[in-house]
Order: sequence, then structure tokens, then C-alpha cells
Amino acid sequence: MAITNQSFDLIVYGATPAGIAAAIASSRRGKRTLLLEPSAHVGGMMTSGLGRTDIRSLESSGGIFREFAEGVLQHYTLAYGADSVQVKECNGGLWFEPGVAMDVLQGLLRREERITLMRGTELTEVETERSELRAINVAGPGGRSGSRFAAELFIDATYEGDLAAMAGAPYKLGRESRDEWGEEYAGKLYMDFHPSKEVFPGSTGEGDDRIQAYNYRLCLTDRADNRIEFRKPDPYDRERYASLPADVREGRIGGIRDVLNMLPIPNGKTDSNNHHYCMCSSDLPEENFDYIEADPRSREKVVERHRSYVEGLLWFLQNDEELPESFRLDAGRWGHAADEFAESGHFPPQLYVREARRIEGEYMFTENDARIAPGSGRAPVHADSIAIGDYPIDSHATRKREPEGRNIALEGFLALPWLTAIYQIPYGCMVPKRVERLLVPTAVSATHMGLGTIRMEPVWMQLGFAAGTAVALSLELGCGVRELSVDRLQDELLAIGQRITYFRDASAFGREGGDMAQVAAEYFGTKGLFDDYAASLEEPVTVKEASAWIALIRRLDGGAGLPVLPASPTLLKAGIDMGPRLPKSEVMPPDYWAAHPFLPPALARVWLAATERAWEVSGQTGIRDDAEYVSRGNFLACLYERLKKRRRGAAEAR
Repeated sequence: MAITNQSFDLIVYGATPAGIAAAIASSRRGKRTLLLEPSAHVGGMMTSGLGRTDIRSLESSGGIFREFAEGVLQHYTLAYGADSVQVKECNGGLWFEPGVAMDVLQGLLRREERITLMRGTELTEVETERSELRAINVAGPGGRSGSRFAAELFIDATYEGDLAAMAGAPYKLGRESRDEWGEEYAGKLYMDFHPSKEVFPGSTGEGDDRIQAYNYRLCLTDRADNRIEFRKPDPYDRERYASLPADVREGRIGGIRDVLNMLPIPNGKTDSNNHHYCMCSSDLPEENFDYIEADPRSREKVVERHRSYVEGLLWFLQNDEELPESFRLDAGRWGHAADEFAESGHFPPQLYVREARRIEGEYMFTENDARIAPGSGRAPVHADSIAIGDYPIDSHATRKREPEGRNIALEGFLALPWLTAIYQIPYGCMVPKRVERLLVPTAVSATHMGLGTIRMEPVWMQLGFAAGTAVALSLELGCGVRELSVDRLQDELLAIGQRITYFRDASAFGREGGDMAQVAAEYFGTKGLFDDYAASLEEPVTVKEASAWIALIRRLDGGAGLPVLPASPTLLKAGIDMGPRLPKSEVMPPDYWAAHPFLPPALARVWLAATERAWEVSGQTGIRDDAEYVSRGNFLACLYERLKKRRRGAAEAR
């Protein structure tokens, strides 16, 4: 390790997708960024077999993940042509081969001159001053060449939360009870994974220290010209899979696709995951409990145990004579993709650590934050939202297959697609208690159930990007990440395409941000302006709505600056042409707005001019004259522009 005792603006520990996104965000704002990866592998699960992105729609993401998806689509387009089957199979960049994901992520990193990437840097010690994280010490491969790195700020982007834990951040392990946070499906649970979602007896809702199962996401192929045969592990324990022949005889499974969930990705490959309906698949419940708190050498033993288990399962499916010959022949068509993971024997290099430590942060995200709020048409609103998520809450099993009487479901295995709504993620989830100068975008502050949806790579990637932006902005403003103005952070994120509020009718958000109407709607969507997922930005705004929105801005500004508007809006006399629809009087009659509810451009200009005078900001009113009435989007954009100017002016005055 050539760099020793060097200082950076930001150190990101963990080159997961979240860590890569954090480093890119920091670098793009001119900050010297060190990205440290404890293993030799970069890209986490997205470059280790997770090729079918866990997100319901690209419209519920923005910023850096869209940039990644665009890179995937561009790769297949340039390599095979716009009308190729590969382009169709990549699903707009959401489905990809591991090697392609690696090329895209490494390409993003190479374009950033201010990022220094170092692999094989195992964290050994942290240096703190009072509660402030100041520096870290790492060892190189094999424990060699210790080095010290200091930084102004730090980000822990590991799946395990190792840096946060070593720095003294409090964290949780295991599952909360049903009653602790009022989560309907928390704790001990037996659920039918089939569409019925029936909850079976024995579901007590009790909390415990159990962790959902880990596994490997396998890149398999049945193409003879690109296939590597499965190998028999040594040692091989047949008893681990001995229940499968009975499942075949009783009709519960009929082939390898009933044991592994084999989903296609381009070029004849699959992302093969644990199968939801199989009681003995690639997950290995109960054998990860000793992973999280273990030292690196002990973790390697857990990793090897999981690899040996999966390799044994694959061998069993192709060779065990208790399985029908037709089953074995069907399984025998498959092998590892020969052009993937050559450095690790064509087996994925990254264990799928679905859940590990969860920090205790300024906000605890729960199941209830990802479902429709009572009395509302959307998930709970968070004023400090810095990203959105869209994947059903789920959890893999926490117990192995149990004796007779428990053959209907694996305990802890659940999925709640009908319940999970698109949700906002508060900044406070990344801010750990008791440690300063640190953000944690992966091992976030969430319950087991809350993490069950946040833990998807597109969400983690967006949280990492938000964390990197927050660090850079904190350095520019000279404040700590805990004291950072979230409104300023939201402004910056929206300007570069991050999504912080979802609307089903306003989702045309690209890497460079949307039009100002959508940007404004997403910002005000974190302040409680919308009761559901409809923005209706093209619809005319009513006088009642516009007046209420100005009142909202008055509250956001601390109640200062803006005058209170009367119920019957007062019009300024001086030379203002109110148009033929408005009577020539100073005050409208009480019944006028009932008959003419929508806001005309002339009145909108009057109100916006009043805000400019009250706040001592200047600029065009921004009201379009080519419409009879002002649209909701147009008026919101004008209000947002003035509020931003007000904030920046107040900050400069301080």
C-alpha cells in the first residue's frame, strides 16, 4: 500500500454500489475522495450475480442509479445493436450480466479524477476525538502494510456496518417484536409465500436475535458453448439436501427451476436466487448468526460454509440417484457461465449479506414508513426525505425446515407486495447517534421490517449518492453532517436528478433533474403539500390552493417575511390589468371565487411580486401568459424559486 498517513476530504469505506455512488457524488463536487474496499471485489452484489435489479420501476429512482442503468443499456446497444435481443433482454438497463455491471461501474469510477480506489484494505482501528471520527487504520492483503488515513468526513458503505460499529455507533441486530414499533408483520412469523399470504399458527410476533438467511446469486447458463460444470465440494454433506427427493415424489417440486428461482438476463444467462416456494433452496438459514460480529478470518469460514452448501446443492440436483432421472437430466443442462467470475472459479465472489448491523440513527425507519399512512393516500411524508424506495418489504427465512407440522412455511420468510407503497427515506436514517463526521447509507437506521425494503441495491445506491452529496455540501458550508440544512441538500439533490418524492403522474426525471415544476413538486412533497401520489401539475391551480401554498411557505420560513393573505384576496390598484374576467375593484366580492375558482395570471403575478418584496429577492415572476389560468406546476415552480433565493440570501447574511 503506497499511500500512508495521507489526508482526504472524504473517506468511503466499502466499494459497494452505495460506496461507489457516494464517492462519485463527492468527487463531482471537487472533493478529494478515498474509496477503500476491504476485499478484492468491487461493486458488491451488483457485480456478483444480482443481475435482476430489485426495483419495481425505473420511474421510482433517479440520479446515479439511472446513470448506471443508462450505461447498461448503452453497452448492449453498442455491442449488439439497438434492435438486438440483448437490448430487449436488458429491460432498459435493469437486467444485466455481472461482467457488464462491473464494466459500467468501473467506467463511472474512471471518469472521476478525484477518486482514489484501494482494494484489500481491512479496517483495523479507528481514531476518535471525543465523539468525532478523525482517522482510520487499515491493513493490506494478508494483514500486511498497515496505513493510516485521515479525512474531514467519513461514509460507511459496507453491508455489515463495520466502520460505524468500530467508531462507537450504537446498532441493532435481529428482529424487533410486533409490539415494539407497531409493525403488523414483525417478529416470529410463518407466512404462506403463495398469493394467499396466509399467516399460520405459531406466529407469535416475538422479537429475537435471528438474522434472515444469506446465499449466493448464481450466474448459470444452459448454453453448451459457455458452460462450466458444477463441482462436488469437499467435504460433501448429502444430508443437507436429503428432503428434496420426497418433495419430488409428493409433487412439491418438479425440476431444478422449482429449487432455484432462475430468472433470465442477457446472453443466455440467469440470475439464480433462492426459490420462494422451495423448502430447501440456496439460502442457508441459521448459519449466518456468527458472521456479523466475527473477525475477518472467522467470517471467511462462514463464507466458505455457504459456498460449500450451494456447490453441494448444485451437485445433488444433477447427480443424486434418489432423484428421478428426468430431474437429473433437466438439471444437468446447467452450469456456471464460463465468461463470468474467472478470478473466483466462475463462482460469485460476494456472499449475499442481506442484513447485518442496523445503526441507531436520528430516525428509525419501520414497516409503517413503507405503507400507506392512516388518513392519507400515500406513505408517510418526511420533511427530510433524500431518496425514495419502491420494492415490497420482504425477508428470507430465519429458521431451517422444521420437523413435521412446520412443513408449510419457513419461519421468517415473508413478502408484502400488496402492502408496500412507494416511500420517502429520511436523511436521519443515515446519521448515527453518538458519532460525528460519519454517515451510514447501507447499514441504515431501520427495523428488521423497514430494512426489508430499503436493502435493495438501487435504494442503497441512491442513499450513497445522497450521503456523498451531503458530505460535500457540509464541507462547502463549514458545518457538520448532523447540522446540515436538509433543505439545501434537497435543493442540490433535485438539481442533479435525485428523486425525493414520488408521483405517478410526474416521473420524467432524468440524471440532470426534471423541469422546475416537477423539482418544485418533489420538494414540496416532502413538506406535506400532497395527500396522494397525484401531482396534477398541468391542471389549473385554484385561488384557495395557491393561498394555502403561500401559507405553507410562510411556515417553512419560520413564519417570517410573507404577509398573510385575506380570505377575499386584495388586488393592487396601480396599473395592473386584471383582464376581462375580473371586476375593476380592489376587493373581490365574497362569492366571486366560488364562481371563478382558478388563479388567473394577473393575480398570480401580484402575489409573487409581494413575496419578492417581502423577502427582498428579485427575478422574473415566471408566470406564463399563454394560458387563461396558472397551472399548479407553474405556480409551484415560482414559489420554489423564491424560497430557494430566500434561503441562500439568509445563509449569506449569516
